[in-house]
Amino acid sequence: MRVFIIDTSNMDPELQGGLMGVEGSSNPTAGEKQACVETLSHYVTDGWAIAADPHTPIGWLAALTAETACVPFINLTRLAREDPAPQTAHV
Repeated sequence: MRVFIIDTSNMDPELQGGLMGVEGSSNPTAGEKQACVETLSHYVTDGWAIAADPHTPIGWLAALTAETACVPFINLTRLAREDPAPQTAHV
């Protein structure tokens, strides 16, 4: 499991505690799952938000941890699907 800490001190008030991005293997061990919940639980008590792909096992645990702790959860799958406005080049 990897946890990415993102500085959000200049963002919206609900993200002032910080943002953690989480990713893990597609087949996590019991130890990896436990480390995920313990690591995230430590930071969410300080109001840190969580970002992950809830369609992966670790992302699902991260989403569940965020929901249980009542902190914001950012679904990375949704962000990846949102295509920006098409860019056209004028030559």
